[in-house]
Amino acid sequence: MKIRILAAITVALAMLGLPGPAQADPDHGAIRYASAKGCVKKDGSTVPCGTWRLVTHDGKVSLLKDAQLRAVGADGKEVDYAVAPLAVSGDGQKVAYFRKDGRLAVRTMHGSVKLLQKDALPARTNQYEVVLQLSDDGARLAVIASRVQLFDTATGNRLGVLPKHQSFIGFSGDGQKVLTSTDGDESVLEMHVFDLAGRRLLDGTPPQLVASNGPYALNSDGKTLAVLVAGKKVALYDLSSDQMVGDHRIKLPKEGTVHKIDWTGDSQVTLHVSQYPEGKPTRMTVMQHDVTSGATRVRDSYSMLKDTFVFAACGG
Repeated sequence: MKIRILAAITVALAMLGLPGPAQADPDHGAIRYASAKGCVKKDGSTVPCGTWRLVTHDGKVSLLKDAQLRAVGADGKEVDYAVAPLAVSGDGQKVAYFRKDGRLAVRTMHGSVKLLQKDALPARTNQYEVVLQLSDDGARLAVIASRVQLFDTATGNRLGVLPKHQSFIGFSGDGQKVLTSTDGDESVLEMHVFDLAGRRLLDGTPPQLVASNGPYALNSDGKTLAVLVAGKKVALYDLSSDQMVGDHRIKLPKEGTVHKIDWTGDSQVTLHVSQYPEGKPTRMTVMQHDVTSGATRVRDSYSMLKDTFVFAACGG
């Protein structure tokens, strides 16, 4: 069975001035990841089935019973091969998803559910084309469809809408800004920083070293990008001055795939590295890397439920 990762965590990912980094706390039942199992059909194909499961650091598994598992198309019919989008915040305390009535919702672990406004998406939307991404602290939600919309998860209200043709990369470490990209002339990658109201703050055209690598994460300063280069080092690039401002080598797990990088401190980034050992459950290693000293440590390591077909891990 081939494990898949939700687009919300493959897309693209400093807590300056805040009490501490937004990252899952294993002492408080925070979500490690959400999992959907796979069922084999008569024709031999495997499709997602059952109910979204939330797996916490303390080993408990709970069912997200009000969430859609399979996506619904613009025609209102369920699509058996596609999951409805879901995202987990970096602190593992919030999860965003489609409810079974089609409304977008954000649930706080051991707390309430907040619904987004009814017109968050057009009535006829292919849910499998929608991507959800939460900020590390879960306070903001990006709903990525034909346009990128930004929402306050405490109120459910829309904060802003980004211009057309923006590819969403992620929130800044403090969740107050967002990083996007567009294709410029001659297929040159352009990067942009917006505030939550959709106002453009900064533009730049990074060098090939940055543009041809990834993933990326935006620091709370709104200008410094962390980028994984060739799977061997974490480099820093200043979008405002168009200068590389540092790099350190990093040793990743063998045959690991980095699908997410986040700023989780003023000089710290966190990387989620997945491995797919033959005949064994998918393995996730969460690594913290100090961009000043180059020191790296493993914050967490775990195996997915063995019947996992699609998963969404927490962010930072």
